[in-house]
Amino acid sequence: MGIETPEALYGVPQGHVIAYRDHLMASGATNATIANQLSALSSLYKFLADRQHCQSNPVAGVKRPHTGAGGMGSGKTPALMPRQVRTMLDAPDTDTLAGLRDRAILHVYFYTGGRCSEPGSLKVRDFRQDGEYTVLKLTGKGDKTNTIAIHIECQIALRRYLEASGHGEERDAPLFLAVKTGRNTRGALTRQQFYRVFKRYALAVGLDVSITPHSARATFITQAYEAGIQGEDIQRTVGHSSITTTEGYNRTAKRHRKSASFGVQYS
Repeated sequence: MGIETPEALYGVPQGHVIAYRDHLMASGATNATIANQLSALSSLYKFLADRQHCQSNPVAGVKRPHTGAGGMGSGKTPALMPRQVRTMLDAPDTDTLAGLRDRAILHVYFYTGGRCSEPGSLKVRDFRQDGEYTVLKLTGKGDKTNTIAIHIECQIALRRYLEASGHGEERDAPLFLAVKTGRNTRGALTRQQFYRVFKRYALAVGLDVSITPHSARATFITQAYEAGIQGEDIQRTVGHSSITTTEGYNRTAKRHRKSASFGVQYS
């Protein structure tokens, strides 16, 4: 669009946004990609308008393409069956510190539905008691915090790791530390390292290469729906701002055993 200065960016009218959307459509971009681009652009202008750099958000009111009832990316992230999750959770070697740590990381993913980066934000102090519940305080998008009461199995995995690592009393230390020999034995794990830990065990147990930490999020949401948990409670647990986003991760209705065909009778 020939934008070369901040002032030009601040003055973009709605017509330019519509032209950008139409350009994406003409170039063959999927509806999900277009909706994602417009969402990012809208976030930018909300930020600028909040700081009075522009009068309004030019993306507001621009019609976005339909992406399905579940919202952007609905149905694209594969979920796992419970037996596959169990195989992954049991894969790490618990005779080693690295194995105990990795097992705890996998439990956090599968028992909180956290985003890929969220375990990396955890400090030791974020694993604590809140009344009669044991909780984790996760930090997600926009530095928003979400305190979640966690399953007893996840609690045990975390406690076993902290007992072995010896840093359970260091409240300000990262919950998950690198396991190395020599120097720098207590460094925090990067987001890429968390991703690689998850992928290593997924591949080790024979799962498809498409399985990522985001699959744990889809799996958690699906299994919570399967267990009869209310959608609003699942939404609050995983930190979604919209219930439609949460519902988009629910793979329950997509299982063959839930096929509507099984309930049809013509006798």
